[in-house]
Amino acid sequence: MNVIFKYLTTGNRTGMRTVICLLCTSAIIMLTACDSSNGKSSQTIEFGELAPQNLMDGSMQLQARASSGLPVTYVSSNTQIAVINGNKVEFVTAGKVYITAVQSGNESYYEAPDVTQELNIRDWDSNKKTQVISFELPEEWSNDSPPLPLVATSTSGLPVKFTASDWKATITRDNLLILYHGPYTYDIYIDITASQEGDSEYNPAENEVRTIHAIGEGSH
Repeated sequence: MNVIFKYLTTGNRTGMRTVICLLCTSAIIMLTACDSSNGKSSQTIEFGELAPQNLMDGSMQLQARASSGLPVTYVSSNTQIAVINGNKVEFVTAGKVYITAVQSGNESYYEAPDVTQELNIRDWDSNKKTQVISFELPEEWSNDSPPLPLVATSTSGLPVKFTASDWKATITRDNLLILYHGPYTYDIYIDITASQEGDSEYNPAENEVRTIHAIGEGSH
């Protein structure tokens, strides 16, 4: 993953902030260093990678969370492709769009750094073949054991992609599930989505979502 750092300073003399922008292939994350002299606390947003969606499904639920517990709102980069309705994104047409999670803060918290994820909305072609994904996952997994292999197949024979709903979960290029490194002890439920976007012969497969209870220490 290529990361680009950009620095800029905003605000007045008493409320100076340094903003560090990380640009990567799957998300854009703004990190903000805030002046703590006014008693406010910083906050962050957890907003995991978005699995590809099929246009005919109509919408999907968005599940970002702010560390402050304050409500998160969303912004679509292109309302001709997808529009926001509360905690849902509604599909207008096929295409790629960026969804940004926002928390503007209050008297106790600074605004959170925005987190942006790409959403790919796929169309259906009646002239193409259908395909179905088979995907099984254990109900519980301990990160103290070896990384968990994710295995799914499609009736088309095309490769299946996996997406985790929680940023603390990482799926490697070899489709191994691990938990984000750090001084954390985990006891969380993670949705793993298996998807297949189709090709010139096959339509996109319907996503298969499984939930796993992940426990243990983060990997280093």
